[in-house]
Amino acid sequence: MVRYLIFLLIHKLTMRDIKFKLKTMNNLNLKLFSLLASLIIISIFCDQALAWTVSPVRFEVKAQKGKEYTLTFAVLNESQLYQKRFEIQTDDWIINKNNDFLRKAFTEGVENKHSATSWIKVTPMQFVVPPGETKNIRFTISVPNDVSADGDYTAGIFVGEKNIEKPPKGEKIVHIKQDTFIGVIAYVQIGEEKHSVILKNLKVKSKSISKGLNKVTILPTYESQGNVHARGQIQIKLEPLSKIEIKETKAEVEKSNDQVNLKNTNAMSVEPAPEEEDKIKELNAGEVVILRESEVTYPIDFPFPVPENSEWKITVKTDFGDYAPVLVGTKTYKVPLAEMPVISPKEKKK
Repeated sequence: MVRYLIFLLIHKLTMRDIKFKLKTMNNLNLKLFSLLASLIIISIFCDQALAWTVSPVRFEVKAQKGKEYTLTFAVLNESQLYQKRFEIQTDDWIINKNNDFLRKAFTEGVENKHSATSWIKVTPMQFVVPPGETKNIRFTISVPNDVSADGDYTAGIFVGEKNIEKPPKGEKIVHIKQDTFIGVIAYVQIGEEKHSVILKNLKVKSKSISKGLNKVTILPTYESQGNVHARGQIQIKLEPLSKIEIKETKAEVEKSNDQVNLKNTNAMSVEPAPEEEDKIKELNAGEVVILRESEVTYPIDFPFPVPENSEWKITVKTDFGDYAPVLVGTKTYKVPLAEMPVISPKEKKK
């Protein structure tokens, strides 16, 4: 709001006022004034022109066959300057094995075997929200009588902003750009719920990112054997089992008849690490969602680069609340040494 008032104040200055003030400034102040004014205007334009939100973005409805349920979400235009046009699309979606959220409209091959999209009717499908105002959108879920299996059925309601672009010179067609969507997800739960989630696997991989340092990624895989989705809060514990001392040495070249192997220029000594509490890292790694009868691998990166040849005890704990027991997996991992490139005599001469 303060920046908005500053913006209005700048525009209310007359050209005479601005010229008078500029004459009294030295070159440095002139540059600072121009930069400040530009930043304020750009910041206000970006904030006011693009900001809008949807709430809530998730519904979980315990439903019965043959019944109808009417719910409401709100679309808020946070801009104080511009009205916004919106259009709603209903669509199927999935979360694949790599933890990617995919829409059917944008991804070939997406199939939701437990779709409730055809059950949903939204009113209105197109609307305008004036600056600073909120529009309530109603949608109705009509559950068929012939639903065969109990459990979760899912649907997506996607709210998209319609940006009308002026046509280029010589064209009369108005282009409508719609590339920003916020999804409202609906879980429709029918009949008896069965909760069953397991930690199927726990892997760790690393990738060299610089000399002697690696990016380490933890890969827990979850599998749902139930008929409803599960939401788990993940915590990780990282315990160093060794400490790395890096000392600079001269490069050593090992020669053979037909090739030259360049060894590491760093000599590393590994010793048991002292048991110090401040070296143990415990972190919240986010929330994993596993849909019914599906499998998901949730990648978690170490929050810091890890020296090669270091050893770690990794613990992954996932809490699904009252619906399932806390899942705990532990793995000891030693970061591998990077493979040095083999340099042939011919390449060495170059």
